[in-house]
Amino acid sequence: MSADKAALPRSPAASAEQAQGITPKSLTSGEAKSRLETDGPNTMPDTSAHPLRNAFAKFWAPVPWLLEASIVLEVVLHKELEAAVIVGLLIFNAVLAYFQEARAQATLAALKSRLALNASVRRDGIWKTVPALQNWCAVT
Repeated sequence: MSADKAALPRSPAASAEQAQGITPKSLTSGEAKSRLETDGPNTMPDTSAHPLRNAFAKFWAPVPWLLEASIVLEVVLHKELEAAVIVGLLIFNAVLAYFQEARAQATLAALKSRLALNASVRRDGIWKTVPALQNWCAVT
C-alpha cells in the first residue's frame, strides 16, 4: 500500500507549502501575523467595473453588433422608421440587461455580507477556527 501512495503525485497544497517554506507541522502565530501584514488578507480582489463601463458593455457583443449593423443598413436603405424601432429595441435590451445585472450584483453583495466565512488553520501545532479575512495560508 505504501508503494501506491508513493506513486501518487503530491497535492497542490503540499507543493505550495514547500514553495513557501512551510513545514507540514504548522505556521507560528507570529509568522502568520507577519505574512498578513506584508501580503495582506487571503482574499480575492474586487473586480467590479465602473457602472458606465457596464452600461456601454451591453452594446459590445455579437447580438448588439447584428442589431447595430441592421440599423446602419436600414439608414442606408432610407428606412428611418425601421431603424428607429431597432434603435429603441437595442436601447431597451441594454437597459433591461443593465438593471437585471445590477439587481443580481446587489443580491450577491447581500449574501456575501451575511456569510460568516471562517477558515480552519493550524497555528503553533493547534487547529483553530479564525475569520477567513484574517488568515494567511489558511490550511497547512
